[in-house]
Order: sequence, then structure tokens, then C-alpha cells
Amino acid sequence: MNAELINCLRQELRSRKQDITQDYLSHRHPSRFFEAYGAELDRCLGRLWQEFFINMPICLIATGGYGRQEMYPHSDVDLAIVSTHILSEAEEQQVARFVQTLWDVGLAPAAKIGSIRQLLLSAQEDLTSDTAFLEARFVCGNHKVADDFLAKLNLQRDIATFIDGKLLEKSQRHNKSRGATSQLEPNIKTCPGGLRDLHTMLWLAKAQGLRPHFLTLVHEGILTRPEAGLLMHSHKQLARMRIELHLLAGREEDRLIFDLQSQVAERLGFKDNDSSMKSEQLMKQLYRAIKTVKQLNGILLPMLKGRVFSSLPRIVHDIDEHYYQVGTAIAVRNIKLFQQQPREIFNILRVIQNHPDLDLIAPRTLRAWWLAAQKIDDSFYADVENRLMFISIFRHGTGVTHILRFLNLYGILGRYLKPWGKIVGLLQHDLFHIYPVDDHILMVVRNMRRLALTAHSHELPFASGLMESFPYKTVLYLAALFHDIAKGRGGDHAQLGVDDARTFAKDHFLTNYETDLLCWLVEDHLIMSTTSQKEDISDPEVVNRFCQHVKTRDRLVALYLLTVVDIRGTNPKIWNDWKAGLLENLFQAALKTLSGLGSNQRITISRRQQAAITILDQQGHSEKNQRALWHILGPSYWVRHEKQDIQWHVSQLISRENEPQASIKIDVALKALKVMVFMPNAPKLFAQLCAIFNQQNLDILTARAYVTNHQFILDTFYLLIPDGFDEDEYPDIAAMLQATLGHFILGKYINIPAPRPASRRIRHTQIAPRIQLYEEDSGKQAHVYVLNIITANRRGLLANIAKVLSDFEISLIHAHIMTLDARVEDTFLIKSASLEDTKTQLALKQTLLEVLTT
Repeated sequence: MNAELINCLRQELRSRKQDITQDYLSHRHPSRFFEAYGAELDRCLGRLWQEFFINMPICLIATGGYGRQEMYPHSDVDLAIVSTHILSEAEEQQVARFVQTLWDVGLAPAAKIGSIRQLLLSAQEDLTSDTAFLEARFVCGNHKVADDFLAKLNLQRDIATFIDGKLLEKSQRHNKSRGATSQLEPNIKTCPGGLRDLHTMLWLAKAQGLRPHFLTLVHEGILTRPEAGLLMHSHKQLARMRIELHLLAGREEDRLIFDLQSQVAERLGFKDNDSSMKSEQLMKQLYRAIKTVKQLNGILLPMLKGRVFSSLPRIVHDIDEHYYQVGTAIAVRNIKLFQQQPREIFNILRVIQNHPDLDLIAPRTLRAWWLAAQKIDDSFYADVENRLMFISIFRHGTGVTHILRFLNLYGILGRYLKPWGKIVGLLQHDLFHIYPVDDHILMVVRNMRRLALTAHSHELPFASGLMESFPYKTVLYLAALFHDIAKGRGGDHAQLGVDDARTFAKDHFLTNYETDLLCWLVEDHLIMSTTSQKEDISDPEVVNRFCQHVKTRDRLVALYLLTVVDIRGTNPKIWNDWKAGLLENLFQAALKTLSGLGSNQRITISRRQQAAITILDQQGHSEKNQRALWHILGPSYWVRHEKQDIQWHVSQLISRENEPQASIKIDVALKALKVMVFMPNAPKLFAQLCAIFNQQNLDILTARAYVTNHQFILDTFYLLIPDGFDEDEYPDIAAMLQATLGHFILGKYINIPAPRPASRRIRHTQIAPRIQLYEEDSGKQAHVYVLNIITANRRGLLANIAKVLSDFEISLIHAHIMTLDARVEDTFLIKSASLEDTKTQLALKQTLLEVLTT
């Protein structure tokens, strides 16, 4: 084919595609775009076909998205070139030239090529191929060959196996969509409730010989007309978003990535307002669309599957006068029961809880239940029996997560609990939550319930042991449900949530003790994570203050369990063994204090010194050398360091008090390195150490800085080893760091890195940095201040902050580094007489702000 004709076709196709796109931008009706673009592709392919194949037993078939006439601007053109026979070498070359020409004119063909027999075998062995061929339609060539191939294809397809395969494929696809990226930058095509789920419904229909259109399913009695309308509306919204993504990206982009969210929102008419950003409004629209698809999945897919398997014997058991069991589904005898007796809307859930072999509601029963539940109102809530049944879901415990998710999916939880309706789909732009508020809360409930199940006790053995013996499990499930229910209202959500919890407790007949415990947990659900991650829990005074707030063992156990499941339900990236250890250490220390076994600071110091003496005596060090080391360390050392660190330090430092050294211990359980650096004090040492760790790709979990009486720094760090390394590689990582630190303590300092650019998520989901500086009120030392910094995370951030402190000649005593995915909440205990001056404080804050916003 000559180059002039190819160039002409390429220009013609480009021009027509531009016209079709401009027409779409004037009305934004996806179906009109699909129809016009598909017709243009048919015309172009038909024109090219005539240049290559005339009067041959071969045809061109559209498959996949092209076959169902749903072509997006930059999607591949799915094709099959089918012949009656195995192609000869000359014919293969002719087909290869045709496919290459498609590339030359600007298409992106994804072609399957072969004889009828070869392609039938491909479809038989591969579900993806069979699905693509399910949507096949003739484009050009020998029509008889196409008809013969498609007829044989439909005859060979095992419908039951196909349906089972597509349902399993859907389940696997949903399981892969649980990570942070999938939640924050959802794939419009493959996310749960996305376009692929809509396609799956229609594939199951077409495999049974039904026309793949939702209105056809209405005529067949499978869908109601309102349900079909909801699905078509959701498809229109999702398709529009996907088209916009392709046009903006200039390529096949199906993820609603941060870089494009605001642009897509603007093109679809959303605007920033006082209550939400345009990107947030877009994500809410997406959330509603995919939720509708997921809701109707529960009705349509079982009904379509039931059409195929209905001829098989059904195992049916009577449950009671209203319900019977079909397989693992519960069905209602009288389809109008829920309308006639609204109490059955909750009672069916109670029945499911009492029958462990039931795991779903039969589709027609589900439709009737959903229709009746839309009428839940204040009178329904006022019915005492309904409230008793609702609280029984929590008291029973079995399946509580499944039931709450089910009620939320179908919008019933928000109808029954008015505060819940305000958080459905509410996004949290804080750089560490990855779920909308309602999904986060249900994840926390799920985590709490798993602690009560023996099958999951291996995940968190210590917490599971506490849960097993805790007598108020109902309160824990409710605390998980209410702890964030007041998000998005303005003000302190913990304080506001107490009113909701107290009202619920009164209306649902909780005892006074249960009510008090629930309200306290909702109000103070953040105190344990804050104390463990922002304060020095090795200090007995910190533990004592915490215990004065907690007061009882029940509160301590309940708060510990709620804190663990809350952190784990926020974002998989922010839970690690280090945080688990901090929480457990605080729990154990508080438990001793509440049990009367705690000690004051003087006794604690004595015990730490005695532990150090014991280990040095065992090593044969003289009392004289020990006293010399004690003098160098000074009295405040014993307050600021835990027993394990003290034993390690003194073993390394005894008789070497004037020798610079760096020591590293590997903590396999925590996947961390414990580092001690001992060397003469000098400006910017802490900042340079942070820079070294940054260069080695080691995140700082916590840092404790100390200066001895003879002006040596004694800095201790916990460093998190990056994911992807096996345990047998840890010694190599430690050795590389040891070599670098060895050079450093000999005076070979490094340059502190300039601030690095923020990640895509941070650039498009910004948070305003917060800096808080106040004087510590313990009265133990003068000129000691607490510096709290909340900001977006990036590489080298801690080194840059430490450099600012050094520039202001501020000494660092202790640092708690809390990394929450793309957000950090760091707390520094610092010392400087100059901070008494208000101007100095303002200058420090301004300089820090410049670093944080760079």
C-alpha cells in the first residue's frame, strides 16, 4: 500500500476523530461519542481491508470494547482476523502488512489471528479470549466465515462454566483493589462497582442468549425499570469520566490520578466552594455511581446465575413461618412481608446471625427488602422493637461487620442513624486516611471483630488475648462505630461524637456503665496513640499523667484495643511493629501503675541504674570505672533513657568514655536498626546524621539526643529497614551504615540535602503545615520546649528541620517521628534560653514554615 494513501487515511482519521471529540465536548453524551467513533473506525477499517483482501475466505471481526461499540478515545482496537484455514506463509505476511498499516494510520490494534479452529481453541482455553469473542461483531470481509465462526463459538461455550469464571474473576479483581493507590486513585474501569462490573452483568446476560442491554433485562423480568435506569445512569457517569481521562492524558489512562482529578472535575462542571473542593465533589459522584453498581450487583448477578442453574436440584430448608433457606441464601415466603411488617427489615438480619450457614439474601427477597427499607423514618426508629433488634446485632457479634457493611451499601444505616448519613462518602484530605469516613469506620469495626475470632488470633495475639476476656465487647463494637461519626461537621469530632453516642446508648438501652465507657472511648479515642507516639513513655511522669486520665483497667484495655484497630483501619502503610511495640509498652506500664505496681521517678531511676550495674559487674568492670561513667553521663541520663538502651549504652561506653564510636543492633522483629552515635559535640551533628540515614533510605522511627557532661553527643535512633529486603540482607544494610558512620565520627561530614519536591499525592492533596511551640510544664528543666510539627512527608524532611534547629542554636533532647503515609506528625523536645524571646520564637516558626512549604 502506497505511503500517500496511508498518509491520507491517517490525516482523515485524525480530522474525523477531532470533529467527534469536539462534538462530544459540546454535549458530553458518551453514547453519542461511542456511536460516532465506532462508525468512523468501521469505515476506516473497511477502506483498508479492500486494499489487502479481495474475494478471500477471511473476515475482520470487532471484539472486546470495539465489538460492543464502546470505544474510548485512546483504547486499543480489539480485532480478530478469521480464516477458514491455517494461513499460508504468504497470507501471514499479507495479514502482518495489514496490521502494520493499522499502526501507520494511527490506530492501536490488538489483533487475534487464526483459523476458525485455532480461534475456537483459544476461546475454549482462555476465559479472557472467550469474553472478547462474546462481544464479537462482523466488520468486513467474508460474512459467511464470520457467521460460521460466531455460531460455532456460541455452541461450544459452556454457559455455567463461563458464568462461574466471570464471577470468580470479579471477586479476584475486587480483592486486588484494596491498597492505598486503588482507594486514592481509583481505576474507573476495574474498581469495585466500576465499568468492568457493569460489563460483567451484561456478559452473563449475553452468554445466556439475552440482548446485552439493561432495558432488555427489564423485559425479561430480571431488572425493574428503576433499577435499569440507575445502572444506565451510573454507566453514563463512569463512561464520561473515563472519556475525560483519556482526552486529558492523551493516552489510555483509566485511573483517576491526582494529577487529573481537578481537571476532570472542572471539565465536568464542578467548582470549588466553601464546603468542598471540585475534586472532592467529583470523587463523591464517582462514589455514588460505583455504590449503585455494587448495590444492584447483589440482585442482578445471582438472578442471572440462577437462570442457568435453576434446573439443578435445590436444597431447601424451612427456617420459620416467614423464611426458608435455598443453598446458603435466605428467602422470604411472602414478597410483601417487609412492606406489611416493617420490623422484619431488621428481623431478617437477626435470623441470618442465628444461622451461620446463611451468607446472603436471595435476589428477589433482597429487592423487596431494599424497596421497603427505603421508607425507614423517625417512626421506624421510634419503635422499641426495632431498636432492640438493632442493638442485638452488636450484642450477638456474629457477622456484625458483614451486616453493617450490607446496611451501609444499601443506604439503610444512614436512614436509621441520622449522624451516619452525614459521613457516607466523606473524603478525608489529611494525607494518611485512604478511605472515606464510613468505609474507615467499618474497617475499624471489622478489625475489632477479628480480635474476637479464634481464626484470626494469630494476627495480633496480645490484643486477641485481651479481647477474649473483655466482658464488654458490645461497647467495643459501638465505640468503633461512633469514634469518627462526627467527622466533617467542624469542631472537635471526638467531642461532637460523644453526644451521638450518648443518645444512641439511651435509645438502645445500654446500662449506665456501658454508656459511660462508650462515651469516654469516643471522646478520648486518640489519647493513647498521641501519648505513645508523641511523648516519652520511658518517663514515669508521662505514664502517671496518662493513668490519671484513664483511671480504670477496663478503660485501659478498651482504649488499647480501639487504638490498635483504629490505626490498622486507617491506612495499611502506617501500621508497623514499631507502633505496635510503643502501644504495648504504654499499656504494660499503665497497667502496672493502675494495679499499684507502678513506681515514682526516683525508684525508676534506681532500678535502671541497678540494671546497668548488674550487667557491668557481669562483664567484670570495676566500681571505679562505673563511677567515672556515671559522672560523665549525668543524672538526667537515667530519666531520659529506657532500661534496655541503658544496658546497651553502658556496655559500649565503659572505659571508652573519650572515644568516638557508632554502634548498630539489628532488631529483626521490628525490621529496624538500633543505632547509637557517641562523639564530641559540634554544630549540626543531628541534622547531618539525619541526612546520612536519608541517603541510606532508612526512615527514622524515633530519635533521642543527649549531651554528656563532657560534651559528647549520645544519640540513639531506631531506623526502619525499607520493605523488600529479606532478613538475611539486614547485616549487609547494617554494615553499609556502620562504614558510613565510621567515617562520619572521624570528622568526614556531609552536606545536608536541600528540600526535595513533594510526591504527586501531596501536590494535589495539600495540607497546611502546622507548627506548635510551647514550654514544657514539668518543671524539671529550664528553657525546655515542645515543638509539634504536622506537615506533608518527603525525603530529607527531618534533616532539613534539624538544620533549622541547629541554625538557631537549639539543642535537641528527644524526637518522636510519626510517619502516617504521606503525612508526618513529629514532636521534638528542645532546649534553648533564646526561646524566651517572642521574636526568636516567631523567627523560628517562620523559618520552619519556609522549609515545610518548599
